[in-house]
Amino acid sequence: MTGQTDYIDDDIADAILNGSAYERLRVHQHSHFDQSIPTKLAWQSALLLALALVAPLTLAYPSSVVALFPGGDPLAASPTVLMPGALVLVLELGAAIGHVSVAVAVLRGESALSERRMRQLLSVEEMSSFYGFVGGALLLAVTLAFFLLGYAGVETIQQYSAGGQQGPFDPSGTGLSVATVALTAFAGSVALFAVSRYLAARL
Repeated sequence: MTGQTDYIDDDIADAILNGSAYERLRVHQHSHFDQSIPTKLAWQSALLLALALVAPLTLAYPSSVVALFPGGDPLAASPTVLMPGALVLVLELGAAIGHVSVAVAVLRGESALSERRMRQLLSVEEMSSFYGFVGGALLLAVTLAFFLLGYAGVETIQQYSAGGQQGPFDPSGTGLSVATVALTAFAGSVALFAVSRYLAARL
């Protein structure tokens, strides 16, 4: 615990001594999301990488569960349980756009930004962080939990579709496949990590 506290203190001290005026203002804001933008983008990269796991999870399903997917092909299917994952993509990519937009604004006008403008940018960053790390993380947990349900067996899955209700692996009707979401999440993860490293060297 002491080592972690020392690390946080060093990070804050570095922002105060060596960071930009925007970084110093962020430190004094005492926000729940006071990490640097490169760090936040790296975390979002990890969340998207976790979302991409839906593809290998379906590939390891037992044959009895695979048969529940239309055509017996989980990767090409668009199950209902994939919909929270699609929302994770929207939230994380939207939040990343917000974070990157703030970083670009800071880099372009670093010496000319007024305190009012910096506070506006901090509000955008705070909102982006909230949607990315609260909404996105919760939906990601729901998505992975439902996909892990496939390992509980057909009987357990069928309990969710009792009484004529739609089953978790029934078609969603959107046409958005598991493979599409997983590949988009993986590509987004790689892109966000690359951007985070670039901004870490610039901010």
